[in-house]
Amino acid sequence: MRESAMMQIQYVTAILAIGLVTVHLLMQGVLVPYGEAVKFQQVLSVYRDSVNGALLEILLIVILAHGFNGLRIILLEWRQSSAWTRGVNWGVLVVTLATIAYGTRTVILAATGQVS
Repeated sequence: MRESAMMQIQYVTAILAIGLVTVHLLMQGVLVPYGEAVKFQQVLSVYRDSVNGALLEILLIVILAHGFNGLRIILLEWRQSSAWTRGVNWGVLVVTLATIAYGTRTVILAATGQVS
């Protein structure tokens, strides 16, 4: 993928992250008192609600894509060679997908009631 497309992804995920984090904080820190929002059963109920669960999954993907793409950019600025670039690109892609998969696993476990 061209570097300009990767930078577009960085900008779009930054804007999405601002919006999604704002919605998340409003829903969990303003509408529900903070002391109540951090209780384990309340957290599980958030995952089990389909709208909130979907929001958390989208938030997970957007934040991880933004964060790992930012790390990729920093690593590519640190050193520059074709082998380094190829290694960083593949390494970041693998780590990003693995982290998204593990986070999705957590969302699914909480949503399906396998965590109590």
